[in-house]
Amino acid sequence: MTTPLTSNDAEPGSPVDTVLRTPLQPQTYRNLVYLVLMFPLGNCYFMLLTVGFLTGVSLIPLGIGVPIVLAFFVLAIELARLERRLVQSLLGVETPASTAKTDGSLWTRTKRLVTALQTWKSIVYLLSEFVYATLVFGLLASAGATSMSFLLAPFYYTEAPVTAYGPIPTTDVTLDILFGWDSLLIGLTTTFQLGSWQIGSLFGAVLVAALGVSLLFVTLLFSNVAAQLWGQYAQRMLTTPRYWTTPTWYPFARR
Repeated sequence: MTTPLTSNDAEPGSPVDTVLRTPLQPQTYRNLVYLVLMFPLGNCYFMLLTVGFLTGVSLIPLGIGVPIVLAFFVLAIELARLERRLVQSLLGVETPASTAKTDGSLWTRTKRLVTALQTWKSIVYLLSEFVYATLVFGLLASAGATSMSFLLAPFYYTEAPVTAYGPIPTTDVTLDILFGWDSLLIGLTTTFQLGSWQIGSLFGAVLVAALGVSLLFVTLLFSNVAAQLWGQYAQRMLTTPRYWTTPTWYPFARR
């Protein structure tokens, strides 16, 4: 006779089980590596694309701007192919296969390259990576540094006492009634001041370290969520086909 599974039982593969296993999953750290790499790559993409496009457009009256603009589009396609490989290798996200469109004359393929919606989606993706990476990297760096400083508190609290800051109520809560021109406002008011608590005992430092463990766990969860969101975005944006043949030794020839 089988026993029915209650809602309190933790099933392997359930959302709760997945969350609890976050620090033990290798994919968590691959996501973290990708998010860290996004910051320098996003800056590089932004500088290359903006400088290339603006330089090409500004030099069009001189006759040399058109080749530079075309090189800008080719560069965007190659960078998008690089991103496909990174997303697939680190995030484990399969992007749509890039079907080759190498038929037609050079002029036909060039026009297809410049006017295709997929090309512009790749450009938007590469530029938006700069914004997303800057935001995510800032949050990860701040949360990671804070959690590590909390975790190491038992080792340095005697040399550099740990101080926590927070608002402290200075007065009792009072009920206020305010009359306006055509309204009646009723609310509770109190006064706060910024206070501090200095942790000078081992017990207090251990509590801070426990808080650091919790914050580190939340940081890893955040990195997984941020990576999953970006992976879904990549699936929708990195759909650019190939417009020219590449040699087999080229590292991104298949993608």
